Amino acid sequence: MNKPNIILSEQDLHRLETMLEHQSELTLTMKHLEDELARADVVAPQDVPPNVVSMNAKVLITIAPSIEATEITLVYPHDFKAEKGQVNVIAPIGAAILGLAEGQEIEWPQPDGHIMKVKIEKVLYQPEREGNYL
Repeated sequence: MNKPNIILSEQDLHRLETMLEHQSELTLTMKHLEDELARADVVAPQDVPPNVVSMNAKVLITIAPSIEATEITLVYPHDFKAEKGQVNVIAPIGAAILGLAEGQEIEWPQPDGHIMKVKIEKVLYQPEREGNYL
């Protein structure tokens, strides 16, 4: 499976690696997320391109076969409150979209063995683009 290039900020990478290290057991999705972190192009937060999905970004995505875009916000597990549109980075959809740019698609394995195809339509909000590096 050919995977698109992904870009992460040093900050997101560090926080995600730390979070994964503190899990007592890694799910299949967490293992895939680890693989993604290992292959990412890592840049300083201010160098993250404005069209890339970073942590806490608000994004319009489509999940095949649907052609209707869904707005989601990618959050860390400790920020996940199950609010409408929130997606946890350790959920399959969250791990799949991290680091992708607008227009990119990725095929991502789901826990049930099916492959989900996700496309980034638009990055509506990205903390780094707004100068928010917290």
